[in-house]
Amino acid sequence: MTTRPGVPPLPVALALVAAALLHGAPPLAASDLAEVKQRGALRVIIAADESPDTFSLAPAARPGFEREIMQRFATLQGVRLDVVRAAGYADRIPMLLRGEGDVIAAIFDTPDRREKVAFTTEVIPTHNVAVTVPPQAAIRDTDGLRAARVGVIRGAKPAEAAAEAGVKSRDLLSYDKLEDLLRALKAGEVGAAVLPISELALAGKRVAGLEAGITVGAPGTVAWAVRKEDTTLRAALDEFLANTRKSPSWSRLIVEYFGDQALAVLGRSPSAR
Repeated sequence: MTTRPGVPPLPVALALVAAALLHGAPPLAASDLAEVKQRGALRVIIAADESPDTFSLAPAARPGFEREIMQRFATLQGVRLDVVRAAGYADRIPMLLRGEGDVIAAIFDTPDRREKVAFTTEVIPTHNVAVTVPPQAAIRDTDGLRAARVGVIRGAKPAEAAAEAGVKSRDLLSYDKLEDLLRALKAGEVGAAVLPISELALAGKRVAGLEAGITVGAPGTVAWAVRKEDTTLRAALDEFLANTRKSPSWSRLIVEYFGDQALAVLGRSPSAR
């Protein structure tokens, strides 16, 4: 069998690939930061119903908290930011794994998702709360939550948290859009909604008088997700986020998008908690 100079015979090449995989090295053709730069675009997957204050799909004066941060990273890398819309929250990870995007923005970091994708360092901390609107009283305990009709966003982690807290399936109403969930809450179709604390601050701009009650589920983290093999991209995102959270502009962004009161919860670095 003949080979070109400098190219190992096929059995040797296969052995090298097998050894690399055995020792956890990334695939030779992995899509990573170098490919993003070669393409000239960072493809960001975002749910079509994401709040425009989190990530605007059509940014004007206010691109949204996470889009503003992600745009800074893209600019630093010398590439444009391309938005890839996912029909729903549950569609984001499958799209990433199919190679339809490079990174998912605004996604809960959870153990089950870590089995499929890799997460960056924390963007903001989060926890879910039971939200009510007058004249409905605030829900202060688990029994009160279980006795209510509870609205959630379909495919999002707060829906799982509500079910795990004991809300029966017949009392758990799923909505495709935050706008529809808030409408149902105002109309009394549901007695409470379960939302991340960061979404509560944004929802409060749409519905006056929202009140947070009991925490539903364990505290968590909102981060960005990449494919496990994209180690260089993940490292670059981690470094960027760490430096951004130390910069003076971080507090400004928190206050601008979430309000002064959110600074105490969302503005602290992970090492400070």
